[in-house]
Amino acid sequence: MDGGFFLAQLDFFPAMDYDHMQEEEVTETIVHHPVHVRPRRLPRPRVFRQRLVLEHMSDRKIVDDYRLTRTAIHQLYHEIRDDIDPTTHRSHAVPGLAKLLTVLQFLATGTFQHVLGGPARTEKMRSPAHSISHREEEQRRVKQDFYKIARLPNVLGAIDCTHVALTPPADRELQYRNRKMGHSLNVQVVCDANLRIRDVVTRFPGSCHDSYILSNSALGRKFAEGQNQNGWLLGDAGYGSKTWLLTPLAVPRSDAEKRYNEAHIATRCTIERTFGVLKSRFRCLHISGGSLQYSPEKVADIVLVCCMLHNIALKHHLDIDIVVPPEVDIASSDRGTDASKGNAVRRKVIHDFFSEPRHP
Repeated sequence: MDGGFFLAQLDFFPAMDYDHMQEEEVTETIVHHPVHVRPRRLPRPRVFRQRLVLEHMSDRKIVDDYRLTRTAIHQLYHEIRDDIDPTTHRSHAVPGLAKLLTVLQFLATGTFQHVLGGPARTEKMRSPAHSISHREEEQRRVKQDFYKIARLPNVLGAIDCTHVALTPPADRELQYRNRKMGHSLNVQVVCDANLRIRDVVTRFPGSCHDSYILSNSALGRKFAEGQNQNGWLLGDAGYGSKTWLLTPLAVPRSDAEKRYNEAHIATRCTIERTFGVLKSRFRCLHISGGSLQYSPEKVADIVLVCCMLHNIALKHHLDIDIVVPPEVDIASSDRGTDASKGNAVRRKVIHDFFSEPRHP
């Protein structure tokens, strides 16, 4: 076959250029669609709702929500306002009074669910708690108030411990596990006959026994060193008898011992009532409100603040119904020579003050 036939076949493609067999450059046509430009949004003015102010609330509502009277709240605010007031007036900073009300309602309810306001810091309210007074005039008044209850003389305070539930740190879980297998701080409190808290220790975990806390507290060391020789404390049998701490008899036999036990129980019950009032007023401390979801250091601050506010409420004559059950945990721990000396002091008290029946 010669080339003529092949070339003749190519004539069927007249559009093909036989002399220039090069590919033509294909140019793609790009269609530009118009870009949709969103209109610029005009800034909307920020709307700030009016802060909750006490002037718009009734006296009953204030006490129910914050556990303090209007006057007490204002007095407390003026004492701590330098620490909680905002340092700027820009951006509608949360007022100091709103912070204080937020803290008070949290302490009263144990939850933030009903709280309206800004964040607040309990450590701003930190202050040394009242301790056992060394002034003779005040000690005489405290002794007289206790003596009026059941004629037990020279009592400077009633002492006991109470547990405040918390969520423990993962690396120290065993330290905060108490005898009931929960986790808590074990808080030592001393009160007077009027339920006023005179001394509080909040730094010990729930695994510590009451007597251990007393021995390692500043108050216990002062009594042990003889700095408070004008009276004694009242405690349950778990503390063990000491020369400066009277405990009840486990098995009273004589009439005098029975009268002593009755007087001891009637007088020491002030600390149980103090715990009941404290936890009824500030439900964040009671187990019914759940455990506090804070570090142990923060929980210790919360307990201390509640004790201070409890004293403020008593100062303003605010009564509250006790709605939490009493805490009773009596286990004898008499041991050692200190207990023997304490038993001797207790026998002398029974002989001097309860050997003869007393008529009302």
